Amino acid sequence: MDDFVIGIDLGTTNSCVCVYLNGKLKILENSDGGRITPSFIFFTSLQETIVGEHAKRMSSGKPDHGIYEVKRLVGRKFSDAYLQKNLQYLPFKVKSDSQGDPLIIIPQRNRTLEKTPQQLCAIILQKLKADAEAKLGQVINKVVITVPAYFNVTQREVTLAAAKEAGFTVLKLLNEPTAAALCYYFDNDCNQTNHSLVYDLGGGTFDVAILKRSPNNIEIVGVDGDTQLGGHDFDNLIVNYVCEELIKEYNYDPRADKDSLRRLHNKCEDAKKALSAVQQTVITLIGFVQNHSCVQIPFTREQFENIANELFRKSISIVDCCMKNCGISKASIKEVILSGGSTRIPKIQKMISDYFDGKALNKFVSPDECVAEGAALQAALLSKNAKQSISKIYLADVVPLSLGTADFVNKMEFIIKRNQRLPTNCCGTDWTGLNNQQTSMTFKIYEGERLNAKRNRFVGQLTLTNITPAPPGECKVKFYMNIDENGILSIKAEELYKNNIKELTINYARGNCSDSEVKNTLLDAEINKEEDICFERFVKLQGYLIKYCVAVMYNLDNKKMADTLRSVYELCQETKSSAENLEMHQVKRVEELTTSIKLQCEPYVTYHNFNAMPILL
Repeated sequence: MDDFVIGIDLGTTNSCVCVYLNGKLKILENSDGGRITPSFIFFTSLQETIVGEHAKRMSSGKPDHGIYEVKRLVGRKFSDAYLQKNLQYLPFKVKSDSQGDPLIIIPQRNRTLEKTPQQLCAIILQKLKADAEAKLGQVINKVVITVPAYFNVTQREVTLAAAKEAGFTVLKLLNEPTAAALCYYFDNDCNQTNHSLVYDLGGGTFDVAILKRSPNNIEIVGVDGDTQLGGHDFDNLIVNYVCEELIKEYNYDPRADKDSLRRLHNKCEDAKKALSAVQQTVITLIGFVQNHSCVQIPFTREQFENIANELFRKSISIVDCCMKNCGISKASIKEVILSGGSTRIPKIQKMISDYFDGKALNKFVSPDECVAEGAALQAALLSKNAKQSISKIYLADVVPLSLGTADFVNKMEFIIKRNQRLPTNCCGTDWTGLNNQQTSMTFKIYEGERLNAKRNRFVGQLTLTNITPAPPGECKVKFYMNIDENGILSIKAEELYKNNIKELTINYARGNCSDSEVKNTLLDAEINKEEDICFERFVKLQGYLIKYCVAVMYNLDNKKMADTLRSVYELCQETKSSAENLEMHQVKRVEELTTSIKLQCEPYVTYHNFNAMPILL
């Protein structure tokens, strides 16, 4: 029998596991009986590793042994400004490794442990895997894991690597708001095409997605978000408020003491959660301030809303931006779907409802579980196990901007066109070496709609070395681009003459562009159509001139005339160099150089019957 496939929401604050079996969704409880597992790791002095609720409790006594918010470190450099900002709230030590990546330091009895974010994510996933296997009574190897829609490819690749380290084969990385929508759609029939908006605010990240839904199809129309906005940012604001109160009243700042900071963070998180149900609470701090056994700080919902208002408004502005960029009116949104634990905050619910002119919101019974349930549904769609059979709902994402590579005059050769559905089929195009006896070929990858590749966004490059030396235009290389179902771009160059292949995975996920950036790119291409027409004329002439010079030099070398006609050879070198440095507005200069070089070279080209000479079409 084919393996079961489970769904995992690997969250910043909490993680959750779900499976779809025999027509029902089932949350798989952990070994403690909980439906969600805190994304917390505690390393004991005896080198034992504990994950979950017990780890969270134990870290209050030894905060430098308890690691959390790992997801906020994934795929970031140690120098990242946001990572540095978050470090002031984390009680454990983080340093930079030799590559500039973050490395978490955990003290032990006789040594110090050093763990990467990937290794820590793998530990959490190993715990979730073991608990799921215990619940289902069999080995589980296949999984769908959710990630923020705005995770870039570095972050996605770290997640994939961590899952592999934990013993999983990842069938798909599913964007969190898409998972939430899939869960909602599963319980709500659709008889006609309409649009929905998912507002997904979790512990560490915020995503908004607009989806077009028909009876058997979900199409992602647009996404936006902020990987630096979530419940932990609200907690940190409360921490800052309490610290200022303690400084003012007791001349004490707990941020200087990592033990106190960890305990304070827990208290502030509890206060935030309480204020979703009541109008006021008291933050009680026992043993914090010298000569004061108990300090109580009253805190109201209104105070919380005031200090967090800027972040609340930021999330609404992202929603507004996404709506405008997709060209969709508020009236066109039939459903507003909330997911993520932070959507429990009453002020956020009111602001979203007000933005949509009082529209009722679709709230999940458990916003902490809906993303995992969506992942489980996607897992069932990919599973071949008969017990996971599910009616097909097709999820369609598209390439937001065209991708291609620049030729030798920086003309964009479009390979994957915008709005092509993911995953793409492998695309290929033939390239030939420009220069005589060329031994390497570099492909620069760009994203955008402009004909001038330099006007587009540079994504990365691949260099194929050790290619077979050959005359100009004779060594052929096949170039491929592919985007998989996880939104990861792979490129490959293959020399056709021999088995010489170079491959590279490039940092690309929905282009790493927000929908506002996508819209601006399309607008830029539309506004500059005339410029692109001029550029096309320029590079046609420039490319011909460069190829002409290369061909003459090749023939002079091949016919052993380079020494005899040294002045002609050097003139070709100089003209080629000049042509390569010309700009688009210098069309007349290209024409002058072409006329001049042909005047000098054409008699030899004709008399000695030079071959492989270019033709100006």
